[in-house]
Amino acid sequence: MSFSVQETLFSLLQHNAISGHENAVADVMLREFRRHAKEVWGDRLGNVVARYGSDKPDALRLMIFAHMDEVGFMVRKIESSGFLRFERVGGPAQVTMAGSVVTLAGDNGPVMGCIGIKSYHFAKGDERTQSPSVDKLWIDIGAKDKDDALRMGIQVGTPVTLYNPPQLLANDLVCSKALDDRLGCTALLGVADAISTTELDIAVYLVASVQEEFNIRGIVPVLRRVKPDLAIGIDITPSCDTPDLHDYSEVRINQGVGITCLNYHGRGTLAGLITPPRLIRMLEQTALEHNIPVQREVAPGVITETGYIQVEQDGIPCASLSIPCRYTHSPAEVASLRDLTDCIRLLTALAGMPAAHFPIEPDSGATQEAHPL
Repeated sequence: MSFSVQETLFSLLQHNAISGHENAVADVMLREFRRHAKEVWGDRLGNVVARYGSDKPDALRLMIFAHMDEVGFMVRKIESSGFLRFERVGGPAQVTMAGSVVTLAGDNGPVMGCIGIKSYHFAKGDERTQSPSVDKLWIDIGAKDKDDALRMGIQVGTPVTLYNPPQLLANDLVCSKALDDRLGCTALLGVADAISTTELDIAVYLVASVQEEFNIRGIVPVLRRVKPDLAIGIDITPSCDTPDLHDYSEVRINQGVGITCLNYHGRGTLAGLITPPRLIRMLEQTALEHNIPVQREVAPGVITETGYIQVEQDGIPCASLSIPCRYTHSPAEVASLRDLTDCIRLLTALAGMPAAHFPIEPDSGATQEAHPL
């Protein structure tokens, strides 16, 4: 059976996985990787790793990764009335919280709920136009009181995820929660399917990582074990083709995967990525040779694990491929199946290249001692 991008993505989107609770998605990734990988393992933090390609101990090691977790919430307090107070996990868009439908991972099974909002008819002044802060919001699961909520399997620490099953829109677009970063997980499985029966000159490690939305460092134990020569991340980036962002950049949905030139967080951390020009050239040349559309992006406010991976070991050259996505960190993210397919095609082409085509050393040509694998 041939690999289906849409079926795989929709299947992954059925699962809930806020940071630190990625088990359901990890189980899928483990099962799929085990079909053809030469080696598969999971670490104690929950990361999932699959190895493909060359078995030579001195083979170049390419690590391709995407995170499994999604933004969400966690129950902080159960009121005597049965309403639930909560905290954010990651950065769900605050303006979309009130009125959202959510799923809670109760001890007795899933529990549906909604984030309450003051009834419009009784709201006054700014209450009708301003988004309440998290401490002013609550989740309604229909419980009669605290004991009823407890009987439903809800307690402090219960994970909460946004609820919006995937829908196919026109022009190969998909609308769903958690496209960030189930798109990347789908890309990993697409690459795995494509290279599983191919003889490669390099060793390829596909990594489904944890806790990116929470601390951006969940992947660190993996890279310290794999010791990659090069790392390429797959994530989303804001698409700037909507009325509110059309002047910001030229990143557009259905125009190909983005190649990150610069990103950084800018709110509480200085971490980010300036992609080495030699890696941008490699990605663009490979895309050109295989007739794959790509677009460059500069994205302040965006950060991925590459910000921390690059400073490990003797320095790990990093690049990032970004799938354009509208309405990021909301219950209704929108992205393109075409862009996702192009991402898989580009990564598959890279995995099939000879080791000599990977520009590991800096452009300056400065002599460096070889780092033993």
